[in-house]
Amino acid sequence: MKAAEVDDILDEMNKKYQDEQTSASVDESSYFPQGESFDSVEELRERIREEKLEQNSFHEGRPKRVYLKAEFILEESEVLETLKLAGIYKTQGNKAILYTIIMAVAAVGFFLSCFYGNNFNWLFFGVLCLIVIGAIWIVPTLHLKKLARENTTGDKVRLEITNEDIIQRVGDKEWIIPLDKTGTLQDGDEVIIVRTYHGQVFTIPKRSIEKEIYKKILQIIKNGTEPYEG
Repeated sequence: MKAAEVDDILDEMNKKYQDEQTSASVDESSYFPQGESFDSVEELRERIREEKLEQNSFHEGRPKRVYLKAEFILEESEVLETLKLAGIYKTQGNKAILYTIIMAVAAVGFFLSCFYGNNFNWLFFGVLCLIVIGAIWIVPTLHLKKLARENTTGDKVRLEITNEDIIQRVGDKEWIIPLDKTGTLQDGDEVIIVRTYHGQVFTIPKRSIEKEIYKKILQIIKNGTEPYEG
């Protein structure tokens, strides 16, 4: 095809698509880069179509971006910490310390009443307070360890974190946790806990995130959640 013919076709096509290009706020020169030539009218039309598709896709918005893909199997210690953070027992942490102090003070009072008042009936209550203190700390720990063993299944979890959500897959099951501020985040020692608005709890082991990108991934999750207030 001669250069003059190509120029004529370009002029004709430019006129034909002028209104459409103007309404889309697209620079006409973006369709026809300097020095580009075409061997036929069909090739020219195809080139214009491709350019328009590229421009449309550009304006559709930022696509979903994947920041992390990882696989892990939850270890017993991680399941145990998840259960603790889940708050199955209300008498843990600061509450356990508070109740322990109260019962310890009561026990001391009962023992003093027993020895200085020569009333050994108080001895029973003092010993009972010590038993309660033991129960506050021992019973939940033993039960949680049992639950952790039972829930350490060895299943492989496939994790994916994007700018829009967190996806966890186990076998053919899939859970999607949207990062739209409807969930909450709790940062533990070994795990990150994400809760959905309807009460589901998801665990992300910190070891599954490379150290080089850990802060960035944690910030992405923080940006899409609210701090957990138990």
